[in-house]
Amino acid sequence: MTAPEAQWTRAESGIEVRTVAEQAGFPVTETLTVATHREPNGLTTVRVDGAVDMLTAPTLLSVVDDELDRGCQRLLVDLRPVTFLGSSGLTALIAMAHRCAADQVQLRVVADGPSVIRPLEITGLAAVLQTVSDPLEAW
Repeated sequence: MTAPEAQWTRAESGIEVRTVAEQAGFPVTETLTVATHREPNGLTTVRVDGAVDMLTAPTLLSVVDDELDRGCQRLLVDLRPVTFLGSSGLTALIAMAHRCAADQVQLRVVADGPSVIRPLEITGLAAVLQTVSDPLEAW
């Protein structure tokens, strides 16, 4: 089983949005939306909304890889709207951290709800990733 294709849209504000939604005959009942915003100071924000699981995590990782390929100095991944963070989502976060370290990009993860905080704490990733509850506290 392969993940459904993500659809890109570009808002006039410069924010790019990639969405994975339910498709006929495919067992996706949640929608994942990943929005990106690049600032002139080298900060890229990736806002994730929905469930990050085995079907949607590849889209998140693809978006982050695209942003890192474009070049940024700091990456802020905002997971506050995430409703579910499964093992594939945790694996995607580890891959992001490794890629950022290799590219010498500062990574911060914004998380404040139990659907994200609990898996990060249980797995020990909360101690490994630089996590904040408010994006204004990231740097």
